[in-house]
Amino acid sequence: MHPADGTLILKEEHWPADARWVLTEFLMSDEGAQRGNQTPRFILAQDKKIVFTATGNAGWKGKMWPKIVEVTGTKA
Repeated sequence: MHPADGTLILKEEHWPADARWVLTEFLMSDEGAQRGNQTPRFILAQDKKIVFTATGNAGWKGKMWPKIVEVTGTKA
């Protein structure tokens, strides 16, 4: 057994089979290669493409949530 830590996000076996494309595409990006194991990590995907990523609680509130609102055309 391995203790749970940020490195698990980079291991394919810890991803659901139908979402592994996200891991592959993310890891091929510059951000994924440089900061792939930072957590918490939020990934917004649409039509099998990564639209946006953010890390940390501040990343959710200040970056990801506004992006979701923008992409979906909704209001917070």
